[in-house]
Amino acid sequence: MQVKITPSNQIMSPDKIVSPVETAEHFDIEADSPTTVLAPALAQSVEAVRDKLIASGISEKDVADACAWARRPKE
Repeated sequence: MQVKITPSNQIMSPDKIVSPVETAEHFDIEADSPTTVLAPALAQSVEAVRDKLIASGISEKDVADACAWARRPKE
């Protein structure tokens, strides 16, 4: 099956290819010339991310402080 690459480097794929993975928004890509493989990326739930933060000892205050630091006015 063929796909089209648009002038803006977007891949246009037929519905027949996309429909089995329509719930995926992101894909992992492997390029091994001349073959390119797209696979649905596994999305993590918000709860899984929170669990990792807690396990790492990062609190909500740490995240808020980091955001405030990143958004501070640059000198």
